[in-house]
Amino acid sequence: MSMLSLRLIFTVGTLLVDIPHKQRVSAQNYQLTSSCGGSVQAGGNCTLMCYTGEASHTTIVWQNGTLLYRVNQGSCSSTSLQLPADYTTSCPSSTNYNLTINNVVYGRDRLRWSCDYQFGGRPSNQIQMDVLVPLNSVTLTRTTTSISCVAVSNPPPSITLYRDGASVAISPAAVEGYTGWTANINYQLTGNSRNSLYYCQASSTQSTVNSTSSYPGIAVNRVSLTNITSTNQEVGAAEGQPLALTCVTSASYPAATITWYKNSVLVKSGISVDHTPQSGVVQTTSTMTFNPVRGDLGHTVYCRATNIHNPSPVRSDSARIGVWFGPEQVDVTKPDNSVAVENTNLTLTCTASAYPNVTFTWDYSEGTLVDGSTGSVTGSSTWWYQTLTFRPNKDKTTVRCQVRNTRTLTTKTGSVSLDVKYPPPVPPSITQFPDVMFEGDTQTISCSVTGGNPLATITWSCPGTGSASVSDSGQTRTSTLSFTVSRSQNGQQCQCLGAWQYGGYNFSDVRTFNVSCPSNPEPLKADCNMTGVIVGATIGTLLVTLLIEGLVLTVLYRKGFRFGNIFKGSALPKSTRNPETDEMENTAGYSSLVEAKAEASTYEDMTETPPTPYESISASPYQNSGSQP
Repeated sequence: MSMLSLRLIFTVGTLLVDIPHKQRVSAQNYQLTSSCGGSVQAGGNCTLMCYTGEASHTTIVWQNGTLLYRVNQGSCSSTSLQLPADYTTSCPSSTNYNLTINNVVYGRDRLRWSCDYQFGGRPSNQIQMDVLVPLNSVTLTRTTTSISCVAVSNPPPSITLYRDGASVAISPAAVEGYTGWTANINYQLTGNSRNSLYYCQASSTQSTVNSTSSYPGIAVNRVSLTNITSTNQEVGAAEGQPLALTCVTSASYPAATITWYKNSVLVKSGISVDHTPQSGVVQTTSTMTFNPVRGDLGHTVYCRATNIHNPSPVRSDSARIGVWFGPEQVDVTKPDNSVAVENTNLTLTCTASAYPNVTFTWDYSEGTLVDGSTGSVTGSSTWWYQTLTFRPNKDKTTVRCQVRNTRTLTTKTGSVSLDVKYPPPVPPSITQFPDVMFEGDTQTISCSVTGGNPLATITWSCPGTGSASVSDSGQTRTSTLSFTVSRSQNGQQCQCLGAWQYGGYNFSDVRTFNVSCPSNPEPLKADCNMTGVIVGATIGTLLVTLLIEGLVLTVLYRKGFRFGNIFKGSALPKSTRNPETDEMENTAGYSSLVEAKAEASTYEDMTETPPTPYESISASPYQNSGSQP
């Protein structure tokens, strides 16, 4: 070959230039193809494939405009530091090199692409990457002084601005940028143009889109708290339960912003917002939801609203927060030092802690309502009171107060057990008082009262009796007097008076003393006990009866002294009058008393049957003159 070259050089010098040139043209250049056919949408992916034809070419260069990226076959990685992160290199074989663009960018990837040997001389064909940017939207921005519209695409877009449906401006030619071709309009608002409806329309050779409509600027002039109808009205919920408050603005444009305040502190949680378009304007609704606690009671809550046309926010009326709870701590009390007396007015007071309002119901423990008069329900925010005036009943001692919350419908009951005082149902009764008492005897009399709370007090008005002793047995109180019978008591009244501590009970029982008291008592002689004498005796008393030929003579002795005698017969001789006629006459009444004692089942409080009375004893009235009838 060298010899041929020399020959050519010497014979055909002009071919020396042509022959080397023909060798370079005939050398095999790299071949470049793409998976996207040279056209791809921005954000898509495309793989470029370079075929070298010679395995000895172990390093190639990718060229994008003026940018070069080297790739080595051994590691199949780029040795260029500037290789974008979304580029991926691969080497399917010793003669094939691939470059994948995973996120196609208009301004970076739209230039001409080629590949070549690292030392040059084998440039591939070029591929012009056509990056499409779709016209998806046109953005309209409105301020108080201007309207601007912007659209980006490839092919280049154009924009038309419409005011109240008529075209008022067209964008200048689009300007190419990194993301595509950008068209824009900046339209100044003056005078009445501020009160018009605007929108933009963008067009390209591939599509047409419209912006949102921009309505006239309308300030927020009102915001209302819908839970109330007047300022400072209460809104509430049960303690710990959700309370939702809602504010609604007047129609405005753009949409208003609502803020909430509780006790003058900005609330940042529990808030939701909704915007409702209404023929070119927007109504804004905001709801604040929270769980009130007792500490919120009485706090105020309100909202504020504003948009770009408001120099200062508008404010709603305030509401007061009500926290419903109770009833709690229900107590029933009576005034200090007061006493529950049956059928006497007593006032009880029921107190309870609750909010917002309560009702009171008074009844007994078995459920029957108390018959009485109640006062009005009074209170101070969370404490409530009511009084009941009634007449206690000794058979119903437990009085209940049922308190009901009118909002939560919760009921709680308090009660009080009364020690009802009541007088005895019956007057006092003297239970031991002999019909006849004898002078000098030790006598015991008693008076009793049964029932009452507390038991009655018993006092005596009895001349010559001294002090009494009192004993209680169950519901019965007995007062006992022990004394020595005196003739001065004869004919006097002995009164047992029952009195009760709380009044309304003053009753008495009265007896009259009947005292046997002879003026000259004669001692009983031993010789009175003889044949023909029938003797009958009782305790402390001796009856001596003599039967003399149809004549009955009865002589009364008591404690060893003669008190009198009685003559009785069908044909009695004139009796020998007792020399102590005055004494006999003084004791005439005592024979009849003896008669009365003889006819009774007891004598002088003796339970055994006395001796069989004689005819003279049963005769009445008793004659002490000793004369015959």
